[in-house]
Amino acid sequence: MDLKQGYILVVEDDPDGSEVVQAVLRMRGITSRAAGDGEAALVMIDRDTPSLILIDLALPGMNGWGLLKAIQGRPHLAHVPCVAITAYHSLEVANAAIDAGFDAYFAKPIDTGSFVRDLENLFGG
Repeated sequence: MDLKQGYILVVEDDPDGSEVVQAVLRMRGITSRAAGDGEAALVMIDRDTPSLILIDLALPGMNGWGLLKAIQGRPHLAHVPCVAITAYHSLEVANAAIDAGFDAYFAKPIDTGSFVRDLENLFGG
């Protein structure tokens, strides 16, 4: 997958955190859009399928775990990688995220120097 094709959806309730992630992506020529909660993300996803979805696990309302389940329930989204991001990092959370079906997991704060490179290594250039 070419991360520069389509767009990456950043689902993050913290505006500053969302802007950091989007700025890092933008610096590498990657288009992104943001949703502040799971419900808004689903509306966006149903209108225009992203190439990858970055999901904060601790969202208000429908949390990241619930959003992943909702995405998994939409067969037309089965090909879209979902990446968990959380400030509540632990080995148990990382393992639970992968077991739940996330394709990758990143702890916050993200390493702005390697984040996009790590995504490219995982999902293609």
